[in-house]
Amino acid sequence: MHMGPDSYLALASTSTFEVREKASRFIASAFPIAGEASFKEQLEAITRSHHTARHICYGWVVGLRGERFRAFDAGEPAGSAGKPILRQLQGAGLTFSAIVVVRYFGGTLLGKAGLAHAFADAAKGALANNTIAEHRVMALLSATCAYAQVEALRTDVLQHAGKVLGAEYAQQCTLQVAMPQGDAAALIARWQRHGVQFMPAAQAGDAGDPPAMSFT
Repeated sequence: MHMGPDSYLALASTSTFEVREKASRFIASAFPIAGEASFKEQLEAITRSHHTARHICYGWVVGLRGERFRAFDAGEPAGSAGKPILRQLQGAGLTFSAIVVVRYFGGTLLGKAGLAHAFADAAKGALANNTIAEHRVMALLSATCAYAQVEALRTDVLQHAGKVLGAEYAQQCTLQVAMPQGDAAALIARWQRHGVQFMPAAQAGDAGDPPAMSFT
């Protein structure tokens, strides 16, 4: 899947997959996240559902370029659980995505290599059951224009893959628009020549949060 400079790949929904290895069960859940806080909410829900499990391991990635990430072994041998899970996310080029793998011990020790293989297989299976979506990073703008300019401005936004999110009509009208980040400067330049004023409607978020708006 081609990814431009103003786009990123993320999981589209929640999916699961289970691996059984020598009576141990590895139950993986893969899902999109908005940031670390939303991941913790999902993790708490999974933990409640598997309250008897001793090992709930995970990996997550956030940031427009996947610059923030974490792997957690949950008491398994160091590097045998969280890192294999995380590698599946990073290998697929995903961000704003997470995988949690719950392990129920079956009574037979698998060894570090066996554990790493089982955790990786569970994570890989959960990804295979999901859909990867490309999202465009959107700049949110507030445009103030004359009533006579509204339809032409709206048409320009839509023709460049933008969206009009709201409008207030008066002698001076205000449109709330979302434009692909790479096209926003050109839109502003075109319409400022005609007296239209633009203000940022929201910030794009910090490195750990998704953009203010994104559309697949």
